[in-house]
Amino acid sequence: MPEEVSKLSEVLDHNLKHTLEGQTSYGGDEYFLVAQDGDEESALSLVKLSGGKPMLITAEVLPGDPGLRSVPKEVLQSLLPQVDFAVPREGPEPAVAEGSRWTKEELSSLTFEKARAKVGSGDMNSRDNSPPATNHGRLACAWAVNKIISMALGKPVGGGLATAAMYEVLKVKDILFDEVQLVPGLVIISPTTGSNIGHVGITGQDDKIYSNSSSAGMWEQNRTLRTWSDYYHVRKGLPILFYQLNPNRFPKALTS
Repeated sequence: MPEEVSKLSEVLDHNLKHTLEGQTSYGGDEYFLVAQDGDEESALSLVKLSGGKPMLITAEVLPGDPGLRSVPKEVLQSLLPQVDFAVPREGPEPAVAEGSRWTKEELSSLTFEKARAKVGSGDMNSRDNSPPATNHGRLACAWAVNKIISMALGKPVGGGLATAAMYEVLKVKDILFDEVQLVPGLVIISPTTGSNIGHVGITGQDDKIYSNSSSAGMWEQNRTLRTWSDYYHVRKGLPILFYQLNPNRFPKALTS
């Protein structure tokens, strides 16, 4: 591990490979942009070195990530000049008239069918199709889930590109689902927490899970419930949450 990265390692995810992507100075402090890469999950993380001590500013340097609110814009412009960090505020959504709603079961079925159909599809190639902020598709798990749901239901879940921001939307607008009653077509999320990089996907049949592969840059059936739990919960200590999409958010007219 290069010396610049080794002095930051105590605040990084020890399950991932670390690469220094950029460095800048501002206000007497040093800021480091570090790529953290695994098979399914990756992140660009921002670390500040102040008085020789590293401090993790945010594990996910992505538009919409709450941790970026305190970061000077000069730092972001220096490290990622190609990325637009302005994110429109997501306000309350109008309720869908009862006769225009999908049922919860229909929403889950449509989501699952699209997730399964799009495995290996060219339009889900996150290397080529995802925004610059995803670092050539390596940070595209939330982008991919939003795209699958947009194709299935006419609009995304929300939260932009960061799992932490997507989780904030899900817990306010959608329905937490009991793991005992799992069905295909749920959003499964282990949101990034502290230095632990999380992931998001969609559940399938027989406990299969579909998500973006950071290493391959493609939408894949790449986990099962057991392997997700073993890695994200047992090994990394992250929660595993399942969300049923709320019928009040997704009118039939969007897919007609």
